[in-house]
Amino acid sequence: MRGLLAVACRAFPRDHRARRSDEVVDTALLASDGSAWRAVREALSLVVAGARQRARAESKRSLRDGAALLAGILALVNLAVALAGITAGLHRHGPHVLNLLAYAPYGPYVVDWWWIAFTAVAAAIVVGLVFGRRRLAIGAAFANLVLVGYDALFLANGSPYDGRGHFDVFTYTQTSSFPAGRQWLAASIVLALATAAASPRRLSLTRLPLALLAAVALVVVARETWGAFFFLRWPLAALVLLAVAFGAVAPRLAVLALGASIAAAPSVVGYLTAPNLQHDPVVTVVVAVGLALGILLPLAQLTRRRLA
Repeated sequence: MRGLLAVACRAFPRDHRARRSDEVVDTALLASDGSAWRAVREALSLVVAGARQRARAESKRSLRDGAALLAGILALVNLAVALAGITAGLHRHGPHVLNLLAYAPYGPYVVDWWWIAFTAVAAAIVVGLVFGRRRLAIGAAFANLVLVGYDALFLANGSPYDGRGHFDVFTYTQTSSFPAGRQWLAASIVLALATAAASPRRLSLTRLPLALLAAVALVVVARETWGAFFFLRWPLAALVLLAVAFGAVAPRLAVLALGASIAAAPSVVGYLTAPNLQHDPVVTVVVAVGLALGILLPLAQLTRRRLA
């Protein structure tokens, strides 16, 4: 029973004394008086009390905390996209795909200077956020934006499936993949703004290998599922639902849902308006309403919080 009560104490915020105090567990054990049913009731009471404390702690967090969370998640996905692009070329043709001087037109499986630079700055963003190096994170985020903007505005100026743009590596054999063409530009803009607005704090050294493992896991899932990173639509939908339910209490969720929805907006609009894709009218309405909710409702929640 002690183990069950100790697990229930994990419901409290990380810095709350009940999370680390043996007195709470001992008191609950005394209240249960050796009864397993009473111990379960005590554990549920601890979970409810912990949830209330978490809600209070979340309500006191600033919008910059939400920006830091948004920047961290987008930085991981950004690094995963970079690693997926490089590994796609190496997996298809081996090391001889390296071409450091120029990007070969109509050849998406080429690892050129752009992919190497993109991966380097994507990794630098993650390192800067993990170690709390704000200048490094901001500089790398805006360098990332310049690289993605260069690809979107000067290279991906034709069909998103012709192999001219670097992100065509995801759509060259499967036209409905994500990201494609200029779709990642919005995400890069949101990432740069969120990184500039955030105030990252130094995390433990174990967070860096965990972040790299998370990025690698995203790459593996993207390679094994249909549409490359198109599976991220489900986490986005979950974020929007959480923001709808708890965004007014937890401003970090509202910031996260708003930023992620804006980052995904070009992809969603492109998906709904693609002439080669036939959509059921009900699906179109549901997706459009979901995107509108993901932007407007968190924005209303944050505006209300600022005016309160």
